[in-house]
Amino acid sequence: MLYDIPKLLTIPEEDLHQQCRALETVLTHDDMCDIDASDLGDELKALSKYISAGSTPKAVLEYMCTNKMTTLFPNAFVALHILLTLPVTVASGEHSFSKLKLIKTHLRSTITQERLVGLATISIEHELAQTVDLQQEAVQIFATKKARKAPL
Repeated sequence: MLYDIPKLLTIPEEDLHQQCRALETVLTHDDMCDIDASDLGDELKALSKYISAGSTPKAVLEYMCTNKMTTLFPNAFVALHILLTLPVTVASGEHSFSKLKLIKTHLRSTITQERLVGLATISIEHELAQTVDLQQEAVQIFATKKARKAPL
């Protein structure tokens, strides 16, 4: 229901409130709940009048923020926030596993577990690894410890 808010004008009132109650149940922990189902249904009906057809949840949330409607529709604001943050956590987990799979297939025969973990960490944290200056620090330390020639 949150993916196509303008379509909510055509949905029967009872179906909308049933979906809102299901969402409230999912977002309830102990006695604490993030949204109120009856208020959310009314807010979504009212909000659907302002939103153009085909608007994405992100566009709806941006519209609410730019027009300062977040206090006017607090339950819809919270529901959209939760909806838009959930896929991020799933995608980052899948990203880590896909990177690990690429590393394992490329170096499967010659890699130890310790090296695999190190390469996976560097690959996952690629942006951070780009900022580390390995040329100066690590190479110099390694060179001084592993020098085979004695100074004259």
